Amino acid sequence: MKADDDIFFRLPQLVDSLGAMPREDMYYGATIPCDSMDPFREYMAGMGYALSWDLVEWIATSEVARNHSVGTEDMLTGLWLRIGDKGKNRFNAKPAIHDYRNPVPVDQCEHEFMPSTIGVHRLKSNPRWAEALKYFNFTAGLQPSKFYKID
Repeated sequence: MKADDDIFFRLPQLVDSLGAMPREDMYYGATIPCDSMDPFREYMAGMGYALSWDLVEWIATSEVARNHSVGTEDMLTGLWLRIGDKGKNRFNAKPAIHDYRNPVPVDQCEHEFMPSTIGVHRLKSNPRWAEALKYFNFTAGLQPSKFYKID
């Protein structure tokens, strides 16, 4: 799995979701464009997506990837799979993987936290991280430490 540094994944929920996926020719994430629920339309957003190991090995040795290497990594991954006729087992995890809801929404990938959330992206500040960790009760029972401050 590839993930940005500003996404919070709830690992038990992610593991449960991935556990139901095929182990071969699998491409998992949140589809782009934001208004699409079709995992075959374009590609999975770079916030976080997973590939089965056979696809990782194919990309590592593929002339397709070698010959198409200019652009954003998420868009290129989708392009490689499309050109190579790979990733036939695709799963769109929206709305469970989504962007943080801004005061003025930027796109349809944003929404409020939900109990079914697997991952929240665009946690670009400490207050956003704190809000997400609190909502998902992630810091409950955390013992005080001189290495961090959780209010």
